[in-house]
Amino acid sequence: MSSFQPAVRNVPMSVQIGEQVRARITSGDWPVGMRLPGEHALVETFGASRATVREALRGLIHAGLLEARPGDGTYVRTSSELDAVLQRRVSQKTVDDVFELREALEIHAARLAATRATQEELAALAKILASRDAAPDLKARLERDLQFHDALITATGNPLLAEMHQSLDRAATYAPEGLTEREHRKFLVSEWEDEDEHHALLAALELRDADAAAEAAARLLLHAREAFLRAQTDR
Repeated sequence: MSSFQPAVRNVPMSVQIGEQVRARITSGDWPVGMRLPGEHALVETFGASRATVREALRGLIHAGLLEARPGDGTYVRTSSELDAVLQRRVSQKTVDDVFELREALEIHAARLAATRATQEELAALAKILASRDAAPDLKARLERDLQFHDALITATGNPLLAEMHQSLDRAATYAPEGLTEREHRKFLVSEWEDEDEHHALLAALELRDADAAAEAAARLLLHAREAFLRAQTDR
């Protein structure tokens, strides 16, 4: 707490407090899920009134970075304001809308990764996919699958694209919630009619074939959309 900067003239104190709390959150110094120091501690740290501290925190709560839990305290909700905005928007939209956005992101990302991915990133993708195929249970398989998609987006070299994709991951479009074990298995391990497009996508990336990578990503997403909707309607 002692590293907070002193007040700056001509800038409202509530704005200064908000910016410095935001910096702690976005830097990871205050991680997601952390409970903020109590109001009294913050007042002492900033040398500000309770009203000023509350105003600063309200601004961050409105932005989606913080979450107020009555009777408990204020917690870090997310480290990204973009993530908070996207999650609010995604929660109001249909599955089709979200999949269309995923397609816009991931098909383009496959093209970019085919030309930009380093050999180390391609090796990491291959390792993740092999680990997914050998996963001992469904939970581990899904975790590796998510890691593969995250690593693909990272290989584009575009951090903003990666941030947007992370937000959609947490919006749970990769697997319906509330499935039974049998339904979850059907969703995650259903047989592909031809080749598992994850492997076709990786092969295209390794060949630096942007068109083939985009086509494989499109087929993968079509399969995912159909499996997602089938899992929901068959219940």
